[in-house]
Amino acid sequence: MPPEDCTQNFSREAHEQPTKSQKPQETPCPICGSQNFVWGRTVGESVSQWVYFRADGAGWGEGEKLRARKCLNCKNVQLFTYD
Repeated sequence: MPPEDCTQNFSREAHEQPTKSQKPQETPCPICGSQNFVWGRTVGESVSQWVYFRADGAGWGEGEKLRARKCLNCKNVQLFTYD
């Protein structure tokens, strides 16, 4: 469990919800507030193996491919579905 005072380093902007005109992918890093990212995708053991999101109760083939962004400041990785 992290120490209780670890939240003191979080910036307020990093925890604000995106505005209606702002996509989640355009928001700052939720950990450190940086906007310096590198984009990529998730892969399994082979380059052609994608990672998918599939909602509970969804059938086979109903998944959405995931893409990822890595914060170059704190190394946090977030996953997003493709638009």
